[in-house]
Amino acid sequence: MTVSLSELTVLALDCQATGANPHKGHLLELGWQPASASPGDRPGTSGAQAYLNRLPADEKIPRAVARITGISDEFLVAARSSRFIWQHLMDTVKEVRAANQAALCPTVIHFARFEEPFLRDLHRTIDPAGAFPFRIICTHEIAMRLLPDLPRRGLRAVAGYFNHSMPELKRSADHVVATAVIWKQLIGILAARRGVDTLDQLGDWLTSTDPPGRSGRIYPMAPEKRLQLPDKPGIYRMQRANGDLLYIGKAKSLKMRVNSYFRKKAPHAEHILEMLSQARKLDFALSESALEAAMLESDEIKRHSPPYNIALRRRQRRLVFCTKDLSRHSTVADRKNLLGPLPDGKVTDAASSFAHWITRDCRWTDEELAAHGYHLVGRSPEQGPDPACLREGLEIFREDHLTGHPHGSPLRLLTALGAMRWRLRLAAAEAADAASQDPQEDETDTVLADDAGEESVWTPETVARSIDHMIMHSAHLIRRARWFCLLSESSLAWDRAGTPGRQLNLMVLEGGAVIKRGALKPTEAIPVPPRADRPFQRRQNHLSLITYDRLRVLTTELRRLIAEKRPIRLRLGPNVTLGADELKRALRWV
Repeated sequence: MTVSLSELTVLALDCQATGANPHKGHLLELGWQPASASPGDRPGTSGAQAYLNRLPADEKIPRAVARITGISDEFLVAARSSRFIWQHLMDTVKEVRAANQAALCPTVIHFARFEEPFLRDLHRTIDPAGAFPFRIICTHEIAMRLLPDLPRRGLRAVAGYFNHSMPELKRSADHVVATAVIWKQLIGILAARRGVDTLDQLGDWLTSTDPPGRSGRIYPMAPEKRLQLPDKPGIYRMQRANGDLLYIGKAKSLKMRVNSYFRKKAPHAEHILEMLSQARKLDFALSESALEAAMLESDEIKRHSPPYNIALRRRQRRLVFCTKDLSRHSTVADRKNLLGPLPDGKVTDAASSFAHWITRDCRWTDEELAAHGYHLVGRSPEQGPDPACLREGLEIFREDHLTGHPHGSPLRLLTALGAMRWRLRLAAAEAADAASQDPQEDETDTVLADDAGEESVWTPETVARSIDHMIMHSAHLIRRARWFCLLSESSLAWDRAGTPGRQLNLMVLEGGAVIKRGALKPTEAIPVPPRADRPFQRRQNHLSLITYDRLRVLTTELRRLIAEKRPIRLRLGPNVTLGADELKRALRWV
């Protein structure tokens, strides 16, 4: 084909599926859009067609797929048959072929090794007698040759490298637009650097060249932007060239922390490498201390929700308050809902199910087991053990932990069992000479991998261990909620430099928000928090998700200060001031 690539009409295409290939899953969504690399062509979702594909009657969308796509089984009410989707795709294919006056449709896909098997499977199923109509061009293969040292070359990384922002959920229409953007940019580089200007030349070039090996990582951000950072605490913001915010971080030293990202062979998580493939601009804000930088980071992440900040984002999280019998929860604390705030989700479901089980004298019908039992292992019925194994695991847990134990209320029993389990955990840490690294739970309501990870094979014993863990985690979050309520009205003084005798930093909190910063002489009394007399229920209702996470971060920073042996005092009321030793003992339980 002799038409210039910049004038060629192509079909940008993307699909989502329930498995890695047609042998392991089914096509879930297919999207496409005619596009070109001409200057006047600006890809947008308004020109994209995307259809959900009807799954077999017994097929469910895997949980992981639903999470990354946002497509749930309810969405499939509007799904179309594969034949309907193929016919509409062929209508667009005919238009593209006619525009190019060609027999095949040039089809641009990023990482075509995923999409091509599904396209060929559709073709075999619906039109086995016809010729395969696509001439597939993989932009990932082109990017590997043109951008060999970019840290990551996935669709999101390359699109962001070219300043195109993509939504967080993986949907075909958005991916089609990103693919068209990447194609347009790569065509310009191909012509300028390689002299490749036609489809046949592109095919020959791809066939005759291999992707070069990495000589190192080359980052889009100019080194001078980071080398000039101050050696002071604060927060930093990674951005695309167009100003899109990618990531917010904190640092004791902005210069050292930010430059650590760019060291040769620095170990980074995949999402950080993807972010660094796009970041070109850098902004920062100074703070008086590393502790204040950590709290500012938490607030900024809540405010802006950058896509590459995995923790501390709002997402679908919410806080709830439970009744003392654990049977119900609400988003508002009142005389009935006294416990909390707690992260809504697995842990609150587990606590409610535990209370239901105890009030039924540890006897459940099959219906009750199906409705409540899986909450106690933190899994859905699809991921959890079979009902017989679950029932045996409950019996093992009952015999190990409840036989001879005075039941009392479900709350009293849950907190007692949780405290006992936590005490064993602390003892194990001390035995391993890890007293300086207090065992801490994740800030979310997920299950820790070391105790109850994704079980590949469920046995009654692993069920009992998972229940044990969920009880411990529930009790821990109840203790933590009370600690956060106390901490929300407090005054904190600590040494900035770690050198005794110097002035202390002072921070005063009201309703979980910092209302005063200043300095304090080492001999000077730490001020009483202005709202130390605030009733406990009002304190609870002041803990929004933003405040909850801010206090969680502050608690982590208090641990760090104690580990660094900094002089520190925390005043919780007129007659309650904790020094470093008392604070260390308290923090081991929250």
